[in-house]
Amino acid sequence: MLLPPLPSAWKFAIESAMGASGWHALLSQMESAYASSTVFPPAEQVWAALETLRPEDVRVVILGQDPYHGAGQAHGYAFSVPPGCAIPPSLRNIFTEYMHDTGYALPRSGDLRPWARQGVLLWNTALTVAEGQPGSHSRWGYGELTAGLLSHLSTTGGPKAFWLWGKHAQKAGRSIHGEGHLLIESAHPSPLGAYRGFWGSKPFGQTNDFFQAQGLPPVNWCLDDVPLKV
Repeated sequence: MLLPPLPSAWKFAIESAMGASGWHALLSQMESAYASSTVFPPAEQVWAALETLRPEDVRVVILGQDPYHGAGQAHGYAFSVPPGCAIPPSLRNIFTEYMHDTGYALPRSGDLRPWARQGVLLWNTALTVAEGQPGSHSRWGYGELTAGLLSHLSTTGGPKAFWLWGKHAQKAGRSIHGEGHLLIESAHPSPLGAYRGFWGSKPFGQTNDFFQAQGLPPVNWCLDDVPLKV
């Protein structure tokens, strides 16, 4: 067994959404890819975003597409890179909006795990990618997996903010149900999309305004002020 087990808190929701046969087929496909080729993120980090949070702890969902496809970049959290890694273009554009929206300085690291520990689920709609081949696993069963996860989150716990960047994420967002959630839709922060509506969308401020209007605490987006437990 190359893959670590799915975190138990998520097991029921995901297996129920996909069905036993669909879930096991996806696992088999993932394990076969890891056994026969170079795949990112490393197998031991593929469930990292789910290991950080229980479903009832999720407050914000940021949807990415697939992991970074270069060595040493992807570590199981959408858009995030490990400490010491160069900041990729999409994340640099996110940080540009972050600085304008929050007033904080450019973070020293592209590691977004401090957000995750505050209830921000950094989720890619495809969890794996072949080295140097963006989108290579996007047609696997990850669509069903993401749909089940979003449906479960939107009907579990309190109000949430869903950040749907780009058409791919907005299509996945059709699985969000229930009322009282904040849906932020804009262009993707990629170099080709950032200037088409991502810059100026103010997702950080919108989200905190949304929570505070309901008497809920805001998210501390300042990456350099939140202790990082490795």
